[in-house]
Amino acid sequence: MKSLRCLALTLVALAVVAGCGTTGDTGTPEIDLTTLDSGNFPTRPRTVEAAPGAGHYLEAVRIADVTPLVVDIDPRFSFQRLRYQADRRNTPDSPPLLFSVSEEARFADLAEGFVAGWQSSGERRAQLLLGREATLYNLRFETAAQAQAAGNRIADRQAADSPGESLTLDGFSNARSKWAVGKRSLDTWLADDVMLIGVHIDDPVSEPADPAPLIEFTRHALTTQLEMLRDYRPTAVADLNSLPADTDGLLGHTLPVEDKDRLASGIDPSWVGPARAALHPESRPAQVASAFTDAGVDLVASAGSRLYRARDAGGAIRLMAALTRIEAERYLPAQAPPNMPDAQCYEVEDESDNLMYPPFCYFTYGRFVSRVHGSNTQELHQKTAAQYKLLAHGA
Repeated sequence: MKSLRCLALTLVALAVVAGCGTTGDTGTPEIDLTTLDSGNFPTRPRTVEAAPGAGHYLEAVRIADVTPLVVDIDPRFSFQRLRYQADRRNTPDSPPLLFSVSEEARFADLAEGFVAGWQSSGERRAQLLLGREATLYNLRFETAAQAQAAGNRIADRQAADSPGESLTLDGFSNARSKWAVGKRSLDTWLADDVMLIGVHIDDPVSEPADPAPLIEFTRHALTTQLEMLRDYRPTAVADLNSLPADTDGLLGHTLPVEDKDRLASGIDPSWVGPARAALHPESRPAQVASAFTDAGVDLVASAGSRLYRARDAGGAIRLMAALTRIEAERYLPAQAPPNMPDAQCYEVEDESDNLMYPPFCYFTYGRFVSRVHGSNTQELHQKTAAQYKLLAHGA
């Protein structure tokens, strides 16, 4: 199986570089749009306007741009298992999941004045419970007093629901930190003006249980997060709903989110933002970060499909090659949509896993790379064709 994957990966790379004819100097394959079956999926770009109450979600993406990746804190945390959790935005309607807190505790009761935030995660190993795992929280409140109060309430609740030893971190005397030896985890909260920074890290394997390396990681995480927050200017609460819902029309050129994929709150989970925001859900964030830098990615949109905007067509080709190289480590090559020979598609070996890991395709169009997923092969092919037409519309 491994040799077949290597062969498939080689063919993918050759196909991406060689192409089969291009339109001008865009690097885009020559495709007759009339030959593409897009089913009933939309093929014309749409105008995206912020829905009432969506301002908190838009602010969360701004916070993502000043939130470190776990791998930024420690390069050994090179894996990120929660690929399916692409939306890391936290809002009053979509609050963060807190470790060491019982299900009876409501976040709203612990965090009065919460506005928006971002949550990031990373692991030392690809498999669960085989190495240290960490989660970072970057949460914004209306006032500094509310941020401080929320940090104390959350820390008090964690202490009650999961008893442990209170620790003092060198250089962070105002932080609330608790080491729970039974759960081998360290939870820390630090208020900084209107922001509340949280760090959770656990170590399920080391013997004997030792908080020292977890403390060192947490201190580095707090330092890094405080430095990045220097570039953040909170949007006034009264102005949240005036934030733009789209940038350069990129989100309007994605496939819209289907009703079945909408949040329970009814808010559309679509978003567009800087490249850093898109790195958090990637399974290999450090590798993708390097690919983004090489390709000059400045903007990413995520809705019913995902679009990466590179510096130019050459950057898009290199980006697709890098992204598909990572995918080929975990997925099997799949059939490309008819009349789209340069599309590279993947699937899991067991179709029963499609609900959690649906099949997907990549393709380039000019300076853009698109990633499209579908619940089955037919839907995937039609959605990929529709996404191509969305990018080609008006070109």
